[in-house]
Amino acid sequence: MTLECQRCHRPVRESAAQYEVFERMHYVCFHYEFEHGDTDVDTECGAGGCPSASLAGGRDRVIATARALAIDAAGGAPWTNVALHEYLEAFAAWLADSGGYYDNRDRVPPGNGWEVVNDALQAATIYE
Repeated sequence: MTLECQRCHRPVRESAAQYEVFERMHYVCFHYEFEHGDTDVDTECGAGGCPSASLAGGRDRVIATARALAIDAAGGAPWTNVALHEYLEAFAAWLADSGGYYDNRDRVPPGNGWEVVNDALQAATIYE
């Protein structure tokens, strides 16, 4: 028995276990039908797991943040983690704990991994 998406009419395979939960649709179809609202489908809507998140310009923000941090470091910025190994340890630790960061701020973790990396780059300067 092939399950058919009620929105796009294609077979539902990967999300078949959630077929009824997603109103007989693929997760992506469900998201765009009920969660994305009036937001352009090429723009992240802010809902956790938004499929459009990968299209957001997070890469450019990460590049800009990395360049700004390099300038700050060269200028002797008063970071907690000045040595490269300390910074990288803090970077990894913050990523491991990032769920708590977003929970403590009542934020849904970004669907775009670039945004998480951007937050981690900045947090690693002071994270212990």
